[in-house]
Amino acid sequence: MKAGRITLDSLYEHARSDPEGGSIRGDSPIGRKYGKKASELVKTIPTDHGFYIWGKYEKNGLWRTIYLGKAGYGKTTSLQARICEELKDERAFIWVGLHLGLNKEDLMGLGQHYYPEKWHQYKNNFTRAFRKSGATHIIWAVTEGIRNSEVTKLEADLIETMNPVANRQRPTPVSDLQDKTIGIIRMFKHQIHEGRVK
Repeated sequence: MKAGRITLDSLYEHARSDPEGGSIRGDSPIGRKYGKKASELVKTIPTDHGFYIWGKYEKNGLWRTIYLGKAGYGKTTSLQARICEELKDERAFIWVGLHLGLNKEDLMGLGQHYYPEKWHQYKNNFTRAFRKSGATHIIWAVTEGIRNSEVTKLEADLIETMNPVANRQRPTPVSDLQDKTIGIIRMFKHQIHEGRVK
């Protein structure tokens, strides 16, 4: 098993240069520039399956898990592709997290303006994005030797333990995979400690 982390600094930097949120429109020149930065950011993430967490360090240095996801199991895409997709599709989280003058209603208005025909579909992306606001890091863990039948059980256990605030579905975990859960948590915790600002 292996793990790593990325920081979202380059995306926040991009948003600061676009306080009006023109990048929310993905096919605009500035929106494509954001997309390229997101693609560049995830290049170090493997094209394997695994779990990942979005989070941030509080002012006192403590880690706060915001969202936990899985990728590469069954018909879903790899860690790299899934994380890149979320960074692009849910890009509104950056502007909410920076408090640049655009509130959630403003961003929803931009989304509806830029995507009127698909707004019924894209609206959910914005809602999910807002729950991830404030995230500054994504930590990933490649999980070899885990069968597809075990993924849902492990996810439930990880959600209970890591307590991500943005995960709305919280199934009751079972205890038959504790060793594998602990292995994933150990990888996450190592990356959290390594990334902590001293």
